[in-house]
Amino acid sequence: MAILKGGINGPFSGKVGSIVGYELNGQAIIRSLPKVVKRAPSELTLINRMRMKVVSQFLRHLKAPIAFGYKNVAPKGSRIGTFQSAQSYLFHNAIDYDTENVPYVNPEKVLVFRGDMVPPLLINVERRDNKLYVEWNKDVCKGYPAAVVVLAYVIEKSCAWNEGAAISTDGKMLWEHAQFSIKEDQVHIYVGFYDMLHDKFSDSVYGGCV
Repeated sequence: MAILKGGINGPFSGKVGSIVGYELNGQAIIRSLPKVVKRAPSELTLINRMRMKVVSQFLRHLKAPIAFGYKNVAPKGSRIGTFQSAQSYLFHNAIDYDTENVPYVNPEKVLVFRGDMVPPLLINVERRDNKLYVEWNKDVCKGYPAAVVVLAYVIEKSCAWNEGAAISTDGKMLWEHAQFSIKEDQVHIYVGFYDMLHDKFSDSVYGGCV
């Protein structure tokens, strides 16, 4: 059943036959339901399903930072949202395969922020006790000083992010967080710049697993 939101000529939400209606970023979207295929899936189809599964699992706990870091890639009103844009990027650029040809997301190839600014050139990322130390080459930071955005991600478990604790021309920052004191967690670090005045990003840079 579908619901008419603006009368007989307005958009609808729900399912009518093989058509589904919904809203995305303020736009009314309709699409057809996938066809039911009775034959056994090919090996390539199975691999692609696994690829999409590992991408979705990797991004599951990153919805908030992705909505922030991809907002200029998929601005409001786009037919594809920020999360879908991140899925597409990872699907095409961040998947590797293990020795048994099973796909996985390589954290080093992931971008959690995307933009045209010059990204940070990291010198050192170090974790001690409940503190994270990040150092970058401030000499490459030209123009308007940008906020430093740092994401700490325990894959498929939790994430924390810090925006504006330092600016690009500082060259270093210290971040205290309880997550860093959990010794058994492997924390993947991503660092980027965000120009709040002009609403511009750099691509994120992978700072390693600490």
